[in-house]
Amino acid sequence: MSVCLILAACTIAPKTNRYQTEVVETRSTNAPVTELHQNAIYALAQNNTRPAIEYLQRAIKIEPRNALSWHLLAQSYLQDKNYTKCLAMIERSYSYSTAADDLDEANQVLRDQCQSG
Repeated sequence: MSVCLILAACTIAPKTNRYQTEVVETRSTNAPVTELHQNAIYALAQNNTRPAIEYLQRAIKIEPRNALSWHLLAQSYLQDKNYTKCLAMIERSYSYSTAADDLDEANQVLRDQCQSG
């Protein structure tokens, strides 16, 4: 039994980017912003870009320096095929993200998608 536990503890988990998964864990400590993020993600999953954009614009009014809000807004504009706004929102997200955050990698993937769209 102890050998199994040791082996399980030694396995390396694959690197994942939490921003490129369907379920996004938000960093906001502000409950309304977290709820708006969740509503926007749900709307995007249903291909409802207009409500997603509105939710995220409200989140940004509450927490203007939340990099995830800007990233999700960029995703919304990408889905809406508004590539100019998508790129602008990615730049805002970059400006508020931290060096230790894997959001930068997700922003790069999103930027590549916007530029090739």
